[in-house]
Amino acid sequence: MIAELRSALMVQRLNLGSAAAFTARDAIALATTGSAACLGRPELGRIAVGAQADLALFTLDDLRFSGAHDPIAALVLCGAQGADRVMVAGRWRVEGGLPLGVDLGALRHAHGKAAARFA
Repeated sequence: MIAELRSALMVQRLNLGSAAAFTARDAIALATTGSAACLGRPELGRIAVGAQADLALFTLDDLRFSGAHDPIAALVLCGAQGADRVMVAGRWRVEGGLPLGVDLGALRHAHGKAAARFA
């Protein structure tokens, strides 16, 4: 999703003619509260009492984020890839970048078998 945010940011900056006209915060707002509004789901897209409690947390200590003074801009512009932690409906689903309750070995095996059918 972050890659799509970055693409949306760049397209809007091209359309509007300047970086100041559409910021990383604007892109985040469109992806969160904007998307929730389009779906008619006011319980999504924000952190508040009564909201869904969906969160994605990223670490910004990789070298690619070095020198970024704005953590929101760094998240969108510097290539954040995978979330370190993800909460869905108030329950942690990813910790340390790995999905909880998933046998990754079995998943890789099943994926490999399925992919072989298309080879």
